[in-house]
Amino acid sequence: MTDVSPGVDPGRLIELVRQAPLSFVGTVTRVGGTSLAAFPADARNERTAVVKVTEVLHAPRAFRQLAGSEVTVQLAPDDDLLAVGDTRAFFTRGLIYGEGLGLTEVARLPAEAVQGHVSLAATTADELPFSSVQRTIRNQDIAAHAAEADAVVIGAVVGLEDLGLPAHSEHAPLWWRATLDVSHVEAGPVTPGRTGVLYPRSEDVRWYRVPKPAPGQLGLWLLHDTSGDLAEQAPYRLLHPDDYQPVQKLAVLREGS
Repeated sequence: MTDVSPGVDPGRLIELVRQAPLSFVGTVTRVGGTSLAAFPADARNERTAVVKVTEVLHAPRAFRQLAGSEVTVQLAPDDDLLAVGDTRAFFTRGLIYGEGLGLTEVARLPAEAVQGHVSLAATTADELPFSSVQRTIRNQDIAAHAAEADAVVIGAVVGLEDLGLPAHSEHAPLWWRATLDVSHVEAGPVTPGRTGVLYPRSEDVRWYRVPKPAPGQLGLWLLHDTSGDLAEQAPYRLLHPDDYQPVQKLAVLREGS
């Protein structure tokens, strides 16, 4: 693996952001050392670099303030070695968390390959340079999930009902039924008008992220067929955190089709 030239393909950049939870621009300050006492001694060699972070490109919220700090990077085994003073855009995964941060390199780009994103973020409301890349990834994931749904509709919630089904375990979904007034059918064998949709009212870890419809809520609903005894209660159900989207996301689905 070698450094990718400036003007990196957008598809390649999306792939890297998907693979690496944390990316940043940084300059090598030390080779063969570490900023962490806990870093494995057998990993302290020419493939270990201490890097001063100059710009966080994308990161979990807890690591968005790394600029100005030093991190230890275990360089990818099949990439070029680096020297003190080299500046790159690093794509990494977490290795050690403690008083400092140890990272494993997934890939790297020349710093100039991401400069356009850095410059653009400075003139927009984006928190980080790769926020737009992450939005693209999010939209791709929603479109892919919608393609697997049995029906996709726009509708407003006009009724909610506890079905009172028995809970056979602490992880039972506690199904309720929402009645949707469907105004638009984007996909699936749904007729505009009222249709029943089951959803898990449970806040159990297995179910708490699944949408919980609210009275009057208008949205884009990604529906899944019910089966077995549940089919007697409603033809569809919500099963996934992405099964509710703002109506505006319909444009995203059409772009991805």
